[in-house]
Amino acid sequence: MALLDDFKARFPEFSEADADTYVPVLASVWPCYWGGDYNAPCGQETVLNLLAHMIVSQTSKGSESLKSLQAQTVGNVSDTFAAGVVPDSERAAWFSSTKYGTQFLLLSGRRRGGVFV
Repeated sequence: MALLDDFKARFPEFSEADADTYVPVLASVWPCYWGGDYNAPCGQETVLNLLAHMIVSQTSKGSESLKSLQAQTVGNVSDTFAAGVVPDSERAAWFSSTKYGTQFLLLSGRRRGGVFV
């Protein structure tokens, strides 16, 4: 399966077990999230980041946050906060919850604004 091999080569940080378990299952699902062509320019990178995001989402425990929390202590005062941007939609919020989803958004983003002709 070329998709599985491409995924393992691109994201060695994922365990082989997770890749073997989730990539074949998600291979038929990714077109629901992105209508692009895997073989188009940047298509492979877009799909692989989408799959990585979905695997992180699938393997996270319950509703725990996927973003890491930041903390700082000064003297006796300690504060913990979530770092990030405020997304403009639930879709963007979900994709922004992982570095792979953020990359997917950048790669799959539609051109905004006017087009000069």
